[in-house]
Amino acid sequence: MTRTIVIIAMTCLLALAAPAMGKQTAEPITISVLEAAQMLASQPKEVFLVDVRTRQEYALLGHPPQGYNVPWRLATNDFQIKGGPYQGNKAAYTGYQLSPKPNPDFIGVIKSLFKPGDKLLILSTAGVQGAEAAAALSKAGFTQVFNLEHGFLGQPLLVDKQAELAEKYSPLYGSRGRLNGWLFWGLPVTHHMDPRYIYPPDTKRMQTQK
Repeated sequence: MTRTIVIIAMTCLLALAAPAMGKQTAEPITISVLEAAQMLASQPKEVFLVDVRTRQEYALLGHPPQGYNVPWRLATNDFQIKGGPYQGNKAAYTGYQLSPKPNPDFIGVIKSLFKPGDKLLILSTAGVQGAEAAAALSKAGFTQVFNLEHGFLGQPLLVDKQAELAEKYSPLYGSRGRLNGWLFWGLPVTHHMDPRYIYPPDTKRMQTQK
């Protein structure tokens, strides 16, 4: 009798655990930009590139062809020097700051463009915001999300040895586009603004001729 009760209890526990296990999401995978280029070339109908940089970066610095622009964080008009106070924290750099919180429409826009099982390659400026966006997408139910490790601009050119001399004399010290990244490897970049890939809320607001 006791054994029967134990078996029934275990069956009930497994039944309760099954839905929770089904809701588990796949973790994003970190890949290089070269691996991303290979995926885009070999699976053009199954793989989609999502450029999560700001609208300004997408337009002015250029972007990969067929890269959908859906900003993870939005540009602001708030200028601050590095280390200065900004939205309860310290500014990470000198310049116009990004919104302290992610774009509230980010997940909704992605869901309007893609299916949960689509392979999404997430491209950000240097890979950091891409990791944040990829994690949010996985949490939202997307199962095949890939973050491009060094992003569009790549790592800044820094050196461990002779850092003081490099910083003092080299005009390239700390500049981006020098290591890894989409630009570094000479992957395709365009400045053409194709309405099919522009941030959807912006194209919906376009004025129509009467």
